[in-house]
Amino acid sequence: MLNKILLACSLFPMSLLTIIFVTFNSREVIQNGLANFAGDHNFKIIVVDNNSNDGTAALVRDLFQEVEVVEQKQNIGYGRAANVALRKTNTPYALLLNADIITTPSDIDKLLHHAVNDVSNTAIWAPTTDSREYSEVPSVQVNWVSGSAMLFDVEKISRIGLFDENIFLFAEETDLCERTIKAGYSIRLCRNVYFRHLSGQSCPPSVKTEYLRWWHFGWSQCYRIVKNGHVTFYRNPYTKYLGYLIHSFTATSRTKRMKWKAKSDGAKAYIRGEKAFRPDGSPQCS
Repeated sequence: MLNKILLACSLFPMSLLTIIFVTFNSREVIQNGLANFAGDHNFKIIVVDNNSNDGTAALVRDLFQEVEVVEQKQNIGYGRAANVALRKTNTPYALLLNADIITTPSDIDKLLHHAVNDVSNTAIWAPTTDSREYSEVPSVQVNWVSGSAMLFDVEKISRIGLFDENIFLFAEETDLCERTIKAGYSIRLCRNVYFRHLSGQSCPPSVKTEYLRWWHFGWSQCYRIVKNGHVTFYRNPYTKYLGYLIHSFTATSRTKRMKWKAKSDGAKAYIRGEKAFRPDGSPQCS
């Protein structure tokens, strides 16, 4: 049976894998991310666009006709957008990638072979995105992998419950990894597979987007430690808020002070009982 699966993986990978990209104003990087797959029909590809205003969705449609583009009416966040594509997936495996991940079909095939050959109770595999961690060691069991590149067993991850849709940004992969382990499944880091991550380039930086990002970092950290039972006397939403607030006054640059202020505002909003999303579904940023 395993040999038949491996043969199918080599000859008909589309029947096994869907590749998912989540984009938001990612025009500059998504073209590079998809270029290696242009004209290659070995994988089904879905791009979920979070209401970009830079023409990301149109560019993908124009240049990559084989890619399915799902446009959202507003920015619904990374986890929610990934869930949109995961629910549409009809292949056994799904590979979620940041828009600023650069890889090749051969490296993806190598990662997929890890999954197909895995006889353990693994639900998530991931490549290393840090060249310093690259190793000939095939894979190791870990408690966490980066959300920038995650390969899912779709059936298992659906049982676990996909990404928590209360989270707009940050900690969504950490929460999912924790729930994966609690559900009795394992996570493996495939250190002999390297995907290049152009970290922080998924969308162009601006004061507004950076504040939004770090606001949700502060909110999500508080949400996760409460939800997953990690609250201690020294580690709780109030100490998080206080630590962020102190840094917002003591940081050595204006940019760093803004970052810590945004985190403290997000933590304060969580303490007040505010959710990550407004009633209309748009991201909160009070």
